[in-house]
Amino acid sequence: MSKNDNQSNIPSKPRTINIVTAALGGEGGGVFTSWLIDVAEANGWMSQTTSLAGVAQRTGATIYYIELFPRDQASKQQPVMSLFPAQGDIDIAVSSEIAEAGRMLQRGFITPERTTLISSTHRVFGITEKADLGDGVINSDEILKLGEKYSKSFVRFDMQDLAKRNNSVISSGLLGALAGSGALPFTKESYEQVIRNTGKAVETNLACFNASYNSAIALSANEEDVKVEYFDPAKVSKEFILPRGTTIQGQALLDRLVFKLPKSVHEIAYQGLKKTLDYQDYRYAEQYLDELERFIALDTGANDYELLQTLARYLALWMCFEDISRVAQLKIRDSRMDEIREEVKAMPGQIFHVTEFFKPRVEEMCAMLPASIGSWALDSKFCRATLNLFSGGKKLRTNSLPIYFSLRFLSFLRKFRRSTLGYQHEYGMISSWLSAIETVAKENPATALELARCGRIVKGYGDTRARTSTQLMSIVSLSKTQTLDNSVISELHRAALSGDDNREFETVLKASA
Repeated sequence: MSKNDNQSNIPSKPRTINIVTAALGGEGGGVFTSWLIDVAEANGWMSQTTSLAGVAQRTGATIYYIELFPRDQASKQQPVMSLFPAQGDIDIAVSSEIAEAGRMLQRGFITPERTTLISSTHRVFGITEKADLGDGVINSDEILKLGEKYSKSFVRFDMQDLAKRNNSVISSGLLGALAGSGALPFTKESYEQVIRNTGKAVETNLACFNASYNSAIALSANEEDVKVEYFDPAKVSKEFILPRGTTIQGQALLDRLVFKLPKSVHEIAYQGLKKTLDYQDYRYAEQYLDELERFIALDTGANDYELLQTLARYLALWMCFEDISRVAQLKIRDSRMDEIREEVKAMPGQIFHVTEFFKPRVEEMCAMLPASIGSWALDSKFCRATLNLFSGGKKLRTNSLPIYFSLRFLSFLRKFRRSTLGYQHEYGMISSWLSAIETVAKENPATALELARCGRIVKGYGDTRARTSTQLMSIVSLSKTQTLDNSVISELHRAALSGDDNREFETVLKASA
């Protein structure tokens, strides 16, 4: 019997078929479970289900557990059904996202002798991944390999993409994949009928169901003959070609990039130009190139000008620090409203409301003021007390005219950003960092590269921004008072990204001083 035989999960002796499903908030995991129960009931099977709630709305998965038993066998052998999944006792595991499939593997729900694993291969980054100060992203390729190794049958493809293309929700894609896997002894028609019986979004849900069903059938038919290929960055060889500028000023920037910077730096510097131009103006993009050109003669060219590439990346990110004007600019963009409309699946012309959460600090409000006034306001107890009245968490309806035009005004103020206290503070730190790299590069290019990589430390906003920028400035100050080797800077870099309590960084910093 082949690995993907359609009856592989149906026990030879009457016993329950145990199914565990993990779905993120808003993805219809409850709907999928209800559909599956209705399919079982329509086919003369009895069922029992329970759910273990996660955090709602895409910040955590809810686990649904279902046990099925043929009703015609219940009179002969009354089943004992459980309310909770157990390790090594799962016949079918369904995951709406590949990292959740990894968590199922970690929990021991997937066994090679028994379990059919069904998962969408797309990613929705979890809170721990987003909050990680370094690179906390889960390796999807490793999960795919483990799923292939430890499951009896592994049905996997991008079900979220199918849902989007059919204007549906991934729950109908999951149902189609389950039906196409043949892991349950139910006909395709019985699944389709259950979707029709709901009377809601029937056409789009059926379209997604059928697309997913066909994908699962195709995968099962070819799996034994086709070797799974996993992404290998080393095999990707695509030369970057600079586009033409759409304005005279834009083309002048691109010409300068081409003639001044090495070819290996073009792609990342181009992205930096786009970001700084969007953030401020053409003059700011020119300023970005000015800073990079300082290091052309200092870069030895090792590893395709790695020093320049590193600086091009982290300099652009730091120069585009998020102040109140930047946040306002991003909040009111038409493209963002289009993304929200697509996310909530609002129909063309349908009105929807957006409530944004803001939590400005006194320091951030003062950072918008001219440098001299902002410094005075920060030092004034009266001004601080007054501004405190406007600080703290606030929920604002950005599609209401007063709030919208207020944000438009705040976004407009970015034209005066260079004169503000916040800009002078941030660019003062940027200049110190670049000067330290420039000084070190003349003596030790490898150490200069490590110092440039420390630009990764600076991130976030509010307290996180203040902490991370202070950490980098501590490293810069230390490099100016003594000669640091690569290992010391690397260890300080690692300690800065180890957590947000700053304890390990302070310990390493004291040991290095």
